[in-house]
This record gives sequence, structure tokens and C-alpha cells, in this order.
Amino acid sequence: MIYLVCFCIALVMLLFIVAYEKAIDVNLILLIAVVAVGNGGYYALYSAQNLEEAILANTMSYVIGIFAPTVLFLIICNICHVFVPKIVSSILYAVQIVIFLTVSTVGKSDIFYKTVEYHADGGGAYLNKTYGPMHSVFLVFLLLYTTAGIVVCMYSLSRKTVVSRTNVNIILFMDMLVVGVYLVEKFIHLEFELIPIFLTFSIAVIMVPLIRISVYSVYNNKDIFEDEINSTGYIIFSRKLKYMGCNDYAKVLFPELDKWELEKKIPGNGGRFNTFLRKPLMDYVKENTTQKTPVKTYGYKGQIYRYEIAKLMSSKKWSIGYLGVEFYSTYINKRC
Repeated sequence: MIYLVCFCIALVMLLFIVAYEKAIDVNLILLIAVVAVGNGGYYALYSAQNLEEAILANTMSYVIGIFAPTVLFLIICNICHVFVPKIVSSILYAVQIVIFLTVSTVGKSDIFYKTVEYHADGGGAYLNKTYGPMHSVFLVFLLLYTTAGIVVCMYSLSRKTVVSRTNVNIILFMDMLVVGVYLVEKFIHLEFELIPIFLTFSIAVIMVPLIRISVYSVYNNKDIFEDEINSTGYIIFSRKLKYMGCNDYAKVLFPELDKWELEKKIPGNGGRFNTFLRKPLMDYVKENTTQKTPVKTYGYKGQIYRYEIAKLMSSKKWSIGYLGVEFYSTYINKRC
């Protein structure tokens, strides 16, 4: 029953963090989802009626042990402002996926478990197993992520103006606690799994500083970005100069945008855009530069408007289109 309770708690936390818009963090959502799936696996293992059901449930439970350390390490790096390139995080996840695939071979090969036997008693179903070589690899990576998290935390604690010592200490302690409990379980071969209980509790504790960080973050604060977007006009074009969309303020500045069709070429004439920005956009495209234009201005009905044009990048090297940015206007001083 305790596994079912842990599963339900994890689901409630997942729903809460998704619904609480000001604290959305992809890694936090992923971590809670991993815990929810793993807790469901532990409950399914407890309720398994035969070896096949038990093996499938056991595979689900390993979602926690394999992916939670990776996600938690990336969360620690994010909190400590240690930049991890996307290619590196992709490789880390790819390695863990390979390890998980070896878990999926349990009962069919001896690469992760050499032997596995189904047992059931009054306390529920469980598996007796002997470990294969990939289980050792799994433990090595578990220790590596824990060690790496400790190193990042120790490094960040010397930067008190950048990170909160309290937040780092909380997350580091919970990370080490869960890993310690897991290793104790494995080495003394407990029949009752403690990980769902400790990990669910740890996630609940970790959520507090993570939500606080997200709420008070300049970069994650939705209200700040909404104010910026509402006072600046953005128009987006594809690489083939097809109109891809804009925000509401851009339509105030350029009313003709309401009539433009999405994914169609810019209409040939008429409107403020064609009058003031079409030629600068075409000139920018011909230059084929990755640098955005200096801020330029034009006058319209007694007001000065500032604008700049830049490439829309999917990465540092790949351009996917163009971004026109129209800034707020100021009145011309007619005495000048």
C-alpha cells in the first residue's frame, strides 16, 4: 500500500508543478515524472502475479535509478549556474537510455541480471536476482552523477553572491540521502524497497527551493517577459521570407499584419511595413550576416520608431529565419 501512496503523491506533485505556471522548469517536471513512473513500477511489482509481470514492473521501477540521477545533476548545475551544453546533456541521456535498454533484456539475457526468480508472500511479490555486468555499469554511473553533483555544489558554495548556500545544501543533502539509501538496499539485499519512500519525500523537499528559485528568477519570471513583449513588436519570417507570425503589439504598429496570410510571401505593396521596413529587411538578407542590425529609426505621424533586424537562430550556427523588432515610440521634439 505504501508504494501506491508514493505513486499518488508523485502524481499530485506532477499536476501541481504543471499547473503552477510561475514555477515551470522542464527538468523539475521530468524528475517528478520519472519518480511517478518508477513508483508505479514498484507498486506493480508488489502486485505482480507471475514472473513476467514482475519483470515488467521491475523494468519500470528502474526508470528512477537510471534517469533521476541524471536529471537531478542537471538541476544542480542549473541552480549553481554551471552551464551544460545541450550536446553534453543529450549524450548523458543517450547513455542512460542505453543502460535502460539493457534493463529491458531481463529474463531474456544475462547482461543486466544473470538470474531472476519470482517470489510472493504476505508482504507482496518480489524478485530474487543475481546481477550481471551492466548492473555494475549502472552503479558506476549512479556514483559518477552523485560525485559530479557534489563537486558542482562545492564549487558553487564559494560563489555566495551567485547561488544560495541554503538551497544548495538542501538539494545536495537530499541527493546524497537517496543515493545512500539505494546503495544500502543493494548491498544488504533488503526485500522491502525504501527508495520510493525516501525519493518521494526528497522531491517534496527539493520542490520548495526550486519553486522559490523559479519565482524569483529574472529569466523565468513570466510577468517580466510579458511586459517586454507587450511593449515591443516582434515579426517573424522564415528563411524564404514567408510571414510566420507576430505578437499583438506588432499588429498595433502595423495594422496590415491582420490581413497577412501565414506562411505566405510578404504582400507586394501598401502598409507601414512595406513603406519603412521592407527595404531594410531585404538589404539585411543580402548582407547574409549573423549580426543583428544597429538600432535604426524612422518617423511617422510625429513619432519616432526604433527598429532592428536579426537572424532567428535555432542554434549558434543554424539560421531558421528572420526577426524584425519594433521598439516603443517617442514623440519628436518639434522645437528642434
